[in-house]
Amino acid sequence: MSERPAPRVIAARAAPPRKPTVMIAPEQIADLVDQFYSAIRRHERLGPLFEAKLAGQWEPHLDRMNRFWRSVLLHSGEYSGQPVAKHNSLPGLEEDDFRLWLELFEATTDRLFEPRTAAPILMTARRIARSLWLSRFGTPFNRPPEWLD
Repeated sequence: MSERPAPRVIAARAAPPRKPTVMIAPEQIADLVDQFYSAIRRHERLGPLFEAKLAGQWEPHLDRMNRFWRSVLLHSGEYSGQPVAKHNSLPGLEEDDFRLWLELFEATTDRLFEPRTAAPILMTARRIARSLWLSRFGTPFNRPPEWLD
C-alpha cells in the first residue's frame, strides 16, 4: 500500500480592511438615524406601520439601526441581523411604502449633509431599499418601479 501525502493546509488570509463608504463620524450617523426615525414616527402612513411593530421597542430599534448604518457606511462590522426577514414579516407593508421610506430618508440626508457627503449615503440607501423591495415584491413578472433605479 502506498502512503497518501498529508493534505496541504492553506491558511486563509484576513480580508483587507475596507474603506468607509463616506467620511462621516458615528455621531453624524446617530443624528441621521434619530432625525429619520422621528420623521417616520410623524408620517401618516409609515408612523402607524412602524409603531405597530415597534411599540415600546423604539430604543432598541434605534440602537440596532445605528449599528446597521455604521456597519454599512463605515464598514464597522458591528451589525448582525436579518433585515430581509424583519421587513418581510411586517404585516401590511405595501410596495409604495418603500418609496415613502426612501423619500423621507433622502429629505433627512439632504438636510443634514453637503451634497458630496449625501450622495454615497443615498446611493447606499437606494440599493438597500431596492434589495428589500425585491425580496418582498419582486417576481419575474413584477419589476422594480423606476424610483428604485
